[in-house]
Amino acid sequence: MNKPFEPTVNIIVLNYNGKDLLAECLPSIVEASHVSRYSCKVTVIDNVSIDDSVEFVRANFSDVEVVEAKENLVLCSYNDALRSTKDDIVILLNNDIKVKNDFVDPLIELFKQEDVFLVSPKSYFFDGRYEGGKSYAFMRYGIFGTDHYFKEDCEQADEESYTFASGYGAFDREKFLELGGYDDLYLPGRLEDADLCFRAWKRGYKCYYQPESVVYHKGAESFNDNFGVSGTLVITFRNVFLFMWKNISSPLFLIEHIVLLLPRLIFACLRGQTEFVYGFLKAIPLLPRALKKRNIDNRLLKDRDIFKIVG
Repeated sequence: MNKPFEPTVNIIVLNYNGKDLLAECLPSIVEASHVSRYSCKVTVIDNVSIDDSVEFVRANFSDVEVVEAKENLVLCSYNDALRSTKDDIVILLNNDIKVKNDFVDPLIELFKQEDVFLVSPKSYFFDGRYEGGKSYAFMRYGIFGTDHYFKEDCEQADEESYTFASGYGAFDREKFLELGGYDDLYLPGRLEDADLCFRAWKRGYKCYYQPESVVYHKGAESFNDNFGVSGTLVITFRNVFLFMWKNISSPLFLIEHIVLLLPRLIFACLRGQTEFVYGFLKAIPLLPRALKKRNIDNRLLKDRDIFKIVG
């Protein structure tokens, strides 16, 4: 007789100085936890906020657990939180995400398959424009990239499918910890979700996109506020290089990367795309750390296999 599928679920919301966002978004998350047919609770991880976020949650949401991080490690704060909880499935959300009240169960149902690592919801911006959830990966001119753009309500965006990366969604907690969680190599952020999903695919796990689960995301305003648009691009390109040096093991991809790197840097300078150049220069000091973390175990899936599946 098959064992009943009765996982415990924890919706974990990451917060930093987000009292107003929590006031706007957390009620929908709490309601969704009550609507789900699964055993579902809500936790807020506070990343050392200097506003009164913690006091606000404790005063207004008595059934929400609050965990105060010792330091602000951005998405890496999830790592410690998942080590201290025992729930089977964790739904990781930012504090600027509202949800439809029935968003939980469509995510959880896919975990009936034992090899599932991640299930990502369909995401809209607050104004109703389609944001993403389904993403794909590629190698182009020696550089790794991901994208999640599909025309709003197009057929591809409405179909359940594989996905490559998601900064939020439902994760198998044990598999998340087995893979080591988010890598602090990428702090303050960008591509840490792609790195985690790439490692999951290499291990033979699957990442799904489930459009029946819908959330609404305000967007990455905090990054642009803290670093500016240009500064955010520099961090993104820096982390693209770190991803390449840490993860890519295909000899052909690596040769292409090395051969085309100098021409791409020159072309970027001529086009005035200084963020690409500065990103490369900022990645160089982190090269030893990236190489030390390299995992080129191809026993299950090779680089080209992954790009064929989620390309």
